[in-house]
Amino acid sequence: MAAGTARRTVPGTAILAAALALASPATADLAQCDRLAGLPLPWLGHGEQPPPRPGPRLARLDPEPAIAACREAVAADPSLIRAHFQLGRALDKAQRWNEAVASYRRAAEESYAPAQTALGRLYEDGRGVPQDSATALRWYRLAAIQSFPPADTAIGALNLDGEGMKRDPREAARWFRQAAERGDPQAQLMLGRLFQQGRGVVADEMAGAEWIGRAAAQGEAEAETAYGFVLQEGRGVPRDLAEAARWFRRAAEQGDAQAQAQLGWAYEQGLGVATNETEAADWYRRAARQGAADAQRNLAWLYQQGRGVRQDYGQAARWYEAAAGQGDARAQVALGWLYEQGFGVPIDEAAAERYYRAAAQQGFWQGQNSLAWFLAIRNRDLPEAQRHARAAAAQQPRSGDVQDTLGYTLFRMGRLAEAAAVLERATGLEAVEPGALREHLGDVYAAMGRQEAARAEWERALALHPTAIRRIRLEDKLKAR
Repeated sequence: MAAGTARRTVPGTAILAAALALASPATADLAQCDRLAGLPLPWLGHGEQPPPRPGPRLARLDPEPAIAACREAVAADPSLIRAHFQLGRALDKAQRWNEAVASYRRAAEESYAPAQTALGRLYEDGRGVPQDSATALRWYRLAAIQSFPPADTAIGALNLDGEGMKRDPREAARWFRQAAERGDPQAQLMLGRLFQQGRGVVADEMAGAEWIGRAAAQGEAEAETAYGFVLQEGRGVPRDLAEAARWFRRAAEQGDAQAQAQLGWAYEQGLGVATNETEAADWYRRAARQGAADAQRNLAWLYQQGRGVRQDYGQAARWYEAAAGQGDARAQVALGWLYEQGFGVPIDEAAAERYYRAAAQQGFWQGQNSLAWFLAIRNRDLPEAQRHARAAAAQQPRSGDVQDTLGYTLFRMGRLAEAAAVLERATGLEAVEPGALREHLGDVYAAMGRQEAARAEWERALALHPTAIRRIRLEDKLKAR
C-alpha cells in the first residue's frame, strides 16, 4: 500500500516541479511590477500576454515599492521591455527624471509605444532632458503609428498649444477625436472641452457633456471633476447639484485638489449636499495642502470667522499668505486687511499697502477699493486713490460701499460737490455699512456749510446701530454742531 501510494505521488511531484520551473523568478517579479506600476489600460504590443489585472492610475502609484519590484524584474530578465517601461513610470512618479529617461529610453528604442509616449512627455516638459518639442513630437509619432491612443492625444495637445508647430485647434480636435473614439479618457476630456469652447469644432454643449461624461465614467479624476462642473452649471445636461457633488467626491477621493476644493465649497454653501462647515473645512484643508489657492483662501476665511473650525486669526493669516503668494487677489486683499488691523499678525501698514496694491494691479475691484480707502483715510496720494476708487466704482456701480470710497476720496480732495453727488446716489444702493456712508455724506454737507443737512445724516447714521467707536464719533459731531 505504501508502495502504491508512493507511485501515485510521483506524477503529482513532477507536475509541481514543472509548474515551479515555469513560474520563473522573472515571471514572479514581473507580476509584482505589473501590479504596482502597470498601466490602468494595458497596451499589448509586442504580442504580450495581458497582466492579471490593471495597474494603478498615476495619482495612486506608490513609487518606492514599485521601483523596487520593477528593478527586481529587470534584473531577473533584462529582456522584459514592459518592466523597463514600468520602472520608468515609477521613477517618473518619484520625480527621479534622469533615471526615468534611461528606463523609458530602453523600452522606447524597442518600439514600446507607452515608453515612447512617456519619453516624449519628458522632452515636451524638459524633465530629465533639455526641453525639446520637436523630439517629443518625433517620439509621439512613433507611438501613434502603432495606434497607441495616448500618443494621439499628446500630438493633439501640441497642435492645440502650438508647441513646436503652428497652433491648429482643428488638427488638435482631429487627433483628440481619433484617440477618444479608441477610448482614451484624456482625449475624451480634451475633445469635450473643445466642444464647450467652440475651438476647432462647432460649439456644442451637449457633445461636450457627452465626451466629458465618457472620460469621467472611466474613473479619470480630472474628467470626474470636469463632469461635476458640467452638472453643477447645467452645460448640455440638466442642472443637478446632488449629482455634481457625487462626481466631485469621486475625484476628491482620488486626491484631485480642484475637486476637493469644489466639494468643500459645496458643503459650505449647501450645493447638492447638506450644509456642513466642518466637512467643508476638511476638504478645503486637503486641497490647500496640495497648493490649491482657492481652497487656501476659503479655509483661511473659515478660520477668520470661526466657522467649522475654532476661530484662529493666525491660521487665517497663514493660509491667506499661501494663497496670496500664488497671486490670488482675494487672498491678498484679506491678508492686507489682517495686517492693517493686526489680527493674527502684527500691525504692519507697509505690508497691508503692499498686498492691497498687488491685488489692485491685477484689476481686482476689491484690491482697488481697499487701496483707495487705505490712502484716502491717511490723506496720502489722493490722485492715485481717486484713480483706484473710480476703477472699482466702474466695476461695482451697484455697491453702496464702493461708491462710498469714491465719494469719501473726493471729499478728502476738497471736491465737495462731486463727493456729495456720488454719496447721495450711493444712499439708494445696498451697502454693508450704510451708517458709514451716511456719516460721510454728513461730513461733506458740513464742509459745504449745510449744517442741518449734516445733522440729519449723522442722526440717520446713529439710527443704523453703528459700532461703539463710530457711535462716539457721531455723538461728538452732533454735540459740536
